[in-house]
Amino acid sequence: MTYDVHVTSTETRIPLNRGRIIDAAVDFADRNGVDELSMRKLGAELGVEAMSLYNHVDNKDEILDGMIGAVFGAIPLPDTEIDWKQAIRKTGIAAMEQFTAHPWVVTLLMQRGNFGDTPLLFMNQILGVLRRAGFSDEDTHHAWQMLAGHTMGYAFQQAARMPGKDFSHFDTQLTRLGDRVPHVVALAPYLAACEFETEFAFGLEIIIDGLNARLP
Repeated sequence: MTYDVHVTSTETRIPLNRGRIIDAAVDFADRNGVDELSMRKLGAELGVEAMSLYNHVDNKDEILDGMIGAVFGAIPLPDTEIDWKQAIRKTGIAAMEQFTAHPWVVTLLMQRGNFGDTPLLFMNQILGVLRRAGFSDEDTHHAWQMLAGHTMGYAFQQAARMPGKDFSHFDTQLTRLGDRVPHVVALAPYLAACEFETEFAFGLEIIIDGLNARLP
């Protein structure tokens, strides 16, 4: 006697939770841009209906704030046991790396006034490094604004870059203006080959040196 053996295969579904939703939103924005993100598209990424997301998040705003928090959470907090200059330098470069990897975060930071606890905890750590270094509260405030503005400014420039953009008009302008712009002509090779990472690091060193000069 023979028997038919039926093997039932069940697919193990990873439970949906807030963390998975935020991670999927970050991945989607990295590939498609944050403007393309919607609850329907995010649900499709996770293999669920959009309404299922609301069992874990209140709305899209919570997801956007969570995405900002995820980026800041990936930036190592400054080491409080090392020299403040080294701590600020390492943290600044690490922040720039995250903003480069997730260029959409710059837009979200500019658009949103409330973006969760993680960025605030990051800010607190930086302020603590500066205060422990001996800066006055007023200078600590100014230092934070300078560091944040420098980082966000370069991150915004990187986000605005258009891959494959044609800069041939620059050469045409130089040819047309000729001797009227001799300094631009002399520096044209550097200007055309501008690397944002190098320029950011250069500016960061100037800020650190300037802040160091203000310490008692």
